[in-house]
Amino acid sequence: MTSIRRSKRSLARCLLVPFFASLAACSEGSAPVAPAEVRATSGGGQTAPVQTMLPAPLVATVVDEGGNPVRGITVNWDAGGAGRVDPASSTTDGEGRAAARWMLGEETGIENALATVSDLPPATFSAVAEPPDAIPLGEIRVLSLPTYEGSGQVVHPDYVRSPVGAFAHGHHLAITPYPFGNANYENPSLFASLGKRDAWLLEPGAPNPIVRPKSGHLSDPDVVYVPESNELWLYYRQATDYNVVLLTRSADGRRWSEPVEVARRPSHEIVSPTVVRKSASEWYMWAVNSGPSGCGASSARVELRRSTDGERWSEPEPLDFPLPDLWPWHVEVQWMSSRNEFWAVFNAKTKSGCTTPAVFIARSPDGVEWTVTGRPVIAKGRIPEFEHIVYRSTFDYDPAADIVTFWYSGARYMGTDYVWGAAVERRPREEVFAAVETTMNAAMDAGIYHPPPAPLREWP
Repeated sequence: MTSIRRSKRSLARCLLVPFFASLAACSEGSAPVAPAEVRATSGGGQTAPVQTMLPAPLVATVVDEGGNPVRGITVNWDAGGAGRVDPASSTTDGEGRAAARWMLGEETGIENALATVSDLPPATFSAVAEPPDAIPLGEIRVLSLPTYEGSGQVVHPDYVRSPVGAFAHGHHLAITPYPFGNANYENPSLFASLGKRDAWLLEPGAPNPIVRPKSGHLSDPDVVYVPESNELWLYYRQATDYNVVLLTRSADGRRWSEPVEVARRPSHEIVSPTVVRKSASEWYMWAVNSGPSGCGASSARVELRRSTDGERWSEPEPLDFPLPDLWPWHVEVQWMSSRNEFWAVFNAKTKSGCTTPAVFIARSPDGVEWTVTGRPVIAKGRIPEFEHIVYRSTFDYDPAADIVTFWYSGARYMGTDYVWGAAVERRPREEVFAAVETTMNAAMDAGIYHPPPAPLREWP
């Protein structure tokens, strides 16, 4: 009789437990356990083409008031019209976890799915739905650009994103033609895209190139979006007996202002200027100073200039990009507002010249103190087009997808000349900044720093 009464009391307790409580908690001798929170455990932040299934499942965890997992709870899944989640409901296991797979909808952009348990606040999962022809992660695609002189050979890419509606296209890539290393054609050009990272065309009615030299030759374009005036500002270098940094502006990507000089130093003391507008009154310009020997110098250093308006610049202050036996040659810097830090990519030269063998990435909280990731972002030989050189590169970061897009430039030697080109690649941020050190000896063994087949007659 005792066991019968105990069973009846247990059953009575179970009848009083809210519907969503675990039936397992109503076993003889145990108190009912009610879920208190639904947590998004894993599966959020993924990226996939529209109308495809995300690579990893969504996992929600149900816990009680003490944060302990609750088993046997029904979790309902809802994509809110942004595709579908299968199954529509699943049950938590012994660790309080329930899983489902998310098939994205047909619209591009950020989508949300919910995991709900009765009247508890839902757990939200976000994903990025990309166009069906988006570049798969880790795949390098060679670019084909309609350069004004017809070669399609290019160097010095620089990317900028502008707000929707600011221009006919929201993505711009500044770059210079460099057919067989001929600097006479190295005039800054600007191409545009609606968002497909490997397809670049001219803005309708835009000049090609934007500028031509009045003396010497041009190189090193760097483009900045300025929200106060809704303009693109294009900085570039004129190389004569001096390095002169010039600035031209455009409110539509087609008509450009008369260039004005913003900085001047003897050759080669302002190589590859890169400009960041952090705010309306905070501007930064990094550039490489290799001294009069230029590419033949045994070392080089990065210098920082500051400005309150993007036109008048301070005297330079030297910085340190620590990397044993290598020196920055061309630098690209961007301010990552979503992560509150600067990122820089740079191709590194050896003592012997600037047929640069690798591109590295670095980060800084203030633009002055930099930490370099020991493993190259890309090294020569990664693709046939970059068999012998990887050069100045640029990038874009998508915080929603946590993905970095790189546009590289590089070259291969074809018997008498180097043939130049550009390519694009998308990679997860965590992989890019993985703290894997590449020792110089290991790199030498891998052939990364072996001498190239020929020196550069001129350097871009």
